[in-house]
Amino acid sequence: ICCASEVPSIRKIVRPLRGVASLQINIFAKRLYVQHEPEQIGAREIAQRLSNQGFPASIVHNGGSKRSSVATDFDIDSRRVGRTRLRTEKSPEEQDLIAISEQLQSLDGVEMAGLCNNKLELCVEHDVNRISAAQLYKFVSSKIGTDVILVQDAKALLVQTEQANAILSQPRSDFVESTIFISNLTASHCKLLAKAVAQNFIPAQVRVIHPHISSRTAKVEHNPTLMPVAEVCNVLGRLGMDCSVVTDGQVENLILPMLGNEDTEQANETKANSEMIRWRASRVSIPVLCSGIFWIVSLLSVVQGWERLEFPAGVLSVLFGLPPVAWKAWKTIRRCEYDANCMMVTAAIGALALGEWDEAASVAFLFSISEFLEARASDKARNALMTIVQLRPEHANLIHPETKEIVVVPADRVPVGSLISVRTGDTLPADGVVVEGTSQIDESSLTGESVPVQKKINETVSGGGINVGSTQLVVRTTTSVENSAVSRLIRLVEEAQANRSPTEKTIDGFARVYTPAVVFAALLLCTIPWLWGQEVGRQWTLNGLIIIVIACPCALAISTPVTYSAALAATAQRGIVVKGGATLETLGGISTVLVDKTGTLTEGKFKLRHLQEIDGTRSRKQMLELLAIMEAPSGHPLSATLLPAIKHEIGAVSGKPVKQHTTLKGEGVTALVEEERIYVGNARLFDRIGLALPEKYSILAEQWSDSGGSVGFIGVEGEGIIGLFCVTDIVRPESKDVIEALLRDGVDVQMLTGDSEGAALSVAQQVGLSKDAVHAKLLPEDKLDFVQNSKSTVLFCGDGVNDAPALAAADVGVSMGEGASFAMEMSDMTLMDCNLHKLLYAKKMGSQVLKTIRENIFISLACKVVVVVLTFLGSMTLMYAVASDVGVMLLVTLNGMKLLPGSSEAMVLQPRGGYSEVLQDDDAEKIQADDIA
Repeated sequence: ICCASEVPSIRKIVRPLRGVASLQINIFAKRLYVQHEPEQIGAREIAQRLSNQGFPASIVHNGGSKRSSVATDFDIDSRRVGRTRLRTEKSPEEQDLIAISEQLQSLDGVEMAGLCNNKLELCVEHDVNRISAAQLYKFVSSKIGTDVILVQDAKALLVQTEQANAILSQPRSDFVESTIFISNLTASHCKLLAKAVAQNFIPAQVRVIHPHISSRTAKVEHNPTLMPVAEVCNVLGRLGMDCSVVTDGQVENLILPMLGNEDTEQANETKANSEMIRWRASRVSIPVLCSGIFWIVSLLSVVQGWERLEFPAGVLSVLFGLPPVAWKAWKTIRRCEYDANCMMVTAAIGALALGEWDEAASVAFLFSISEFLEARASDKARNALMTIVQLRPEHANLIHPETKEIVVVPADRVPVGSLISVRTGDTLPADGVVVEGTSQIDESSLTGESVPVQKKINETVSGGGINVGSTQLVVRTTTSVENSAVSRLIRLVEEAQANRSPTEKTIDGFARVYTPAVVFAALLLCTIPWLWGQEVGRQWTLNGLIIIVIACPCALAISTPVTYSAALAATAQRGIVVKGGATLETLGGISTVLVDKTGTLTEGKFKLRHLQEIDGTRSRKQMLELLAIMEAPSGHPLSATLLPAIKHEIGAVSGKPVKQHTTLKGEGVTALVEEERIYVGNARLFDRIGLALPEKYSILAEQWSDSGGSVGFIGVEGEGIIGLFCVTDIVRPESKDVIEALLRDGVDVQMLTGDSEGAALSVAQQVGLSKDAVHAKLLPEDKLDFVQNSKSTVLFCGDGVNDAPALAAADVGVSMGEGASFAMEMSDMTLMDCNLHKLLYAKKMGSQVLKTIRENIFISLACKVVVVVLTFLGSMTLMYAVASDVGVMLLVTLNGMKLLPGSSEAMVLQPRGGYSEVLQDDDAEKIQADDIA
């Protein structure tokens, strides 16, 4: 894709293909995202169809490729024996466990049962096809009567083992992955490392070096037989880098898997085509260079004595520069279309026919070099996007379930539930939970925040994070690589870059009318004036050719997407995911901001202040047990506060059957516990069901609420309220600054919350909102009505499932990265690290996008008007017309690029890394290792 005006042609080729559901195009990344039925049409066929129509294409990712997988269900007739382990929270007497193990052995399918792990666990070897771990869990729970923990599921372990063995059966390469520590590693060394690989090693020795600035480490993929890691350090040492080996891949047996481009013809072709495209875009081809030389010579014909050079030099310039353009023009004409390539070929041939050799040379050379100039001008936006796309790691260190051996496998083959090793400098391939170790994780690739976060056992980690500490982490994956946080981020950014806004569609519609109209007018200029004589016809034909040149809509078509691409890449680098250019435009015109309270203005991390039983009902222990049973299945942040407090007071809660556990939106939860209907929720819920508090406790609840607490209750149908509790939330430290900044900008800010008025007013006072701007005790449908009834451009910011309707209805819905995933799907923008300061940045970026788009459109149209006026005044030539067309395209591209963060700004994403501090080259060399944090 060399011109934005070619996008409609590509759509016309691909969209009608049978099996194609949708198509998105990113002209800067030069990528097409096609949703298709692989049974009807494959990726290879789509690429071939594009190539045949003049758009050489290669496959980057084939979503329809079938990979061998291990079945998660076994043949029911086969015998599959594995070990299930169960542990109780309250250790019963050893004799009781022995008695239970003897009873287990009598069950059908159980081959052996006994105590293990210092007699703290029950270990059961059983045929998973005859009795499942869930059935064993239920049996033991019924016998012990206390909470039982399923430590290990035999079937899950067997599946993981089968999957690991299948992965290990794949061919292995000759390369290993080693880790080196570079104490003086800075941002300026990154290009030096890439250059060192290209100049000092052949691909058979060192494949690639991935640096990571914050941990000062680099991953080296090398062939230890041909190039040991120690020798790599020696070479880098000669280049001024202080290197030492952290992990020797040969010693640790970290053998890399065979890459797709090492064992498939298709992948080889894909890589070759991609390299060819990048090479062409980064260099001026020899024919174009020759065309430029002869063009200059043809212009020198104005010098006395050089007149005879005009004809041969002009013709040679056309012969060298025009063929690639003419080839694409021929392909376009065969599709019954007329694009920029056809316009330029028409202009060049017309100039040759008129004997204007230097003018023909100008058209041929300037247009043929325009693709290179456009690629160079937009490199920054393209690199920013590709850097985000490359955050997903290629490999993972899988721990074999049985042998515990660490094996390097393709990241996309890591099964859910597997154990992976994450050493210093390693990138997490998928989301998971830490099961061993404590270390610092750099999550800047996801959140844009440079400060590493400490992660310890039982804490969650996100794919794309990098271990920058000195301790190895063992993580159990909870998602596949394709569904990890970093993969979701990549998909959102890619989709946002390819989505078309109303402004783009309007410009495309204008171009579809403008171009044929101008070409038709030019055709009249080239033909009718010949009726008035040869001289008049010649002059107006030249004017007509100039009009054909300015009919090219490239600058106008590229003016909007270049701005979007730069802005979307800039926001993504700061941990803000904006779903498309339309959202950016709307952000610039926001006049009303509606914010949720819990989890948005506050952190959503509650602290329990009061927990009171009602006298004359049930005992405190009974009340706490019921409260724990009701809150255990809930995903509300309140549950994470109540459950630890209850367990700390009364210990483990006895298991009671729970049925029909239901969330009551905006009110609480309800369920049947031992056939009793239990309710837990706010005052609105209990007012609706008619359960009232005794006056004494009603006054107490009002006092708690007036002091800024959120008050909740637990009640039993037919009995009444048996307990009440009060929690408080912590206001985000930046909330006050953000609210005050929005109010200073003239934005109407209001708080919408389902919480009590007392709690809402307390938070409002802390963040600087007036009483009139607070709307409390709202149900989800109340929030939705509030958004829909607003007459201004509304931004709604929330984090919970209850906020999803309002997020979808608002002009711009903003979700918090730590909120519900459903809310993130429904929103137009996500703050990955929940920092509200980034809301201000996004709003400012929206304003800049609107301003830049207007500038680009004005520049594009104004230039064409000027050229037309000068043409009819007789002061325009073909050379000036082509130069102005190419120049304006470059100008609007560079104008859009200004939205990208400059080199003086602090945060820049890197492939397989989190961030780096960007320094001027001169300064970077002066900084010593101890100065880098």
